[in-house]
Parts: sequence; C-alpha cells; structure tokens
Amino acid sequence: MTRDQNGTWEMESNENFEGYMKALDIDFATRKIAVRLTQTKVIDQDGDNFKTKTTSTFRNYDVDFTVGVEFDEYTKSLDNRHVKALVTWEGDVLVCVQKGEKE
Repeated sequence: MTRDQNGTWEMESNENFEGYMKALDIDFATRKIAVRLTQTKVIDQDGDNFKTKTTSTFRNYDVDFTVGVEFDEYTKSLDNRHVKALVTWEGDVLVCVQKGEKE
C-alpha cells in the first residue's frame, strides 16, 4: 500500500549526509555548503508516478520517476554524475538506489 506523499515538505535534518557526500568524493567546499542548506521539496504524486521539485538557496532540481521503473538521473545538483536510479517502496518508505560512476 502506498502512502500519499503529495505536498510541500521542508527538510528537518540531514544526518550522515556529509559522510555520504565524502564517500562520493564530493569536494570539501560543496560538502560544507550542502550540509547547511535547508531544502524544500514539492511532490506531485499520482499513484506510483512522482514529479518532484527541490529548491534551496544553492541549487534547484527536478526529478520525475515511476516507482519500480529504472530511470536515468543526472545528479547535477550535487556531483554531476549520470546514474541509473530505481525507486521502490519498502513498506511506507520510498528507497532510491543509484548505480553509476560512483555507487
């Protein structure tokens, strides 16, 4: 059963985000900026189809996907990777796995 994710969401925390970025070899300056950002995400969900828009004072980006369908994603907003992404439901939680240049 899918949970309704429609709406505007404000980031409350980003635990372990710097470690994640460091593992992806993202440069020091970008990491320091990114961990201090507050992001807003607007989600338009129609069943398993999602249109997302993320905004911050640093960068804005859109990602559209269908749960269970692999798609091409360009991580321009963070580290400029071209990846294959797959979003799945685990209970009421969306999980995204990216495969590409750095996994």
